[in-house]
Amino acid sequence: MPPGWPGKGRIWLLVGIAVGVAVGIGKLPYFSGAATSLCDTAERIVGSGGRTLVHAAASHGASLRAINGITQVVAVLVPGVTALLLIFAARTTLRLRALVGVLVAGLGVGAFFYLPHGVAGAAVLAFAAAGIALVATGPLVAAPLAALAALIATSFLPRILATHSTVPNLPVNALHEVLFATPGSPMWLRVVVLVLAALPFAFAARLVVR
Repeated sequence: MPPGWPGKGRIWLLVGIAVGVAVGIGKLPYFSGAATSLCDTAERIVGSGGRTLVHAAASHGASLRAINGITQVVAVLVPGVTALLLIFAARTTLRLRALVGVLVAGLGVGAFFYLPHGVAGAAVLAFAAAGIALVATGPLVAAPLAALAALIATSFLPRILATHSTVPNLPVNALHEVLFATPGSPMWLRVVVLVLAALPFAFAARLVVR
């Protein structure tokens, strides 16, 4: 455990992840649908940008298959990278909460001595704000960020192997066309894409446990 890493704060990351997984497996279908829409929207945005890039590259004589392949790889990685950034943000808030609490408390003490005759209310308010920053950061900031990251993973990764999932299988189909010049979605390629898509999620999990 690195110096300064709030071990107790990690509990909130684990709680958030547990909530996100519970939602993702169908305990709260509405929120699960929201995560699915988020993943699909991200893939569609990358796909749209990729088509624009392919057309632009074509006008300059670049290999369309290579550009399209890179675009599909990026589309597969986007949900995982999003989850990784969410976990990183959650960890950062936990690291900074002590600093924020000290700064706010210091501001209150400074106000008490600086203002004429001292104002105890300012110091009390500052200490209260510092306490809230220390206590509430975990459940109100870190846990929801971790929950969203886990929800993205639970909603996105299993659908790569599901033949009925249209959007997650688009990159699989496109990569098959890039590699073999024909559309297709064989199971072995879906497994390869699943491993590729899981890489950023694995890095996110490492951030939680290390």
